[in-house]
Amino acid sequence: MLTIVYSVLLLGILGFASGTFLAFAAKKFEVKEDPREAIVRAVLPGIDCGSCGYPGCSAFAKAFVKGEVGKDGCVPGKSQGVPELLEKISKMSVDELNKIYEESGEDDSKILKLLKQN
Repeated sequence: MLTIVYSVLLLGILGFASGTFLAFAAKKFEVKEDPREAIVRAVLPGIDCGSCGYPGCSAFAKAFVKGEVGKDGCVPGKSQGVPELLEKISKMSVDELNKIYEESGEDDSKILKLLKQN
């Protein structure tokens, strides 16, 4: 009986230590997302069709932020007003975009609502 208690205690301690280490490592090596990419991705339709020449909406958002592609690159988004919103985003400062990203809490619908208010 004592062996079972020691085994359970040892496994509990090892589990707690492993969990603590993994939580620390996740925070330490966390990859920060560029808020501009997240905002552009929120504006895009999100169907990942590839008609823009990129493998998905995330890749298109990265290319748009880098200036490699124009606002008219998203073919399905033209009917939804995406080029106009991308034009608006390209004219905003980084501080304004960071503010929108922080206020939205990374929620796509809130990002769109805040963009349309500005």
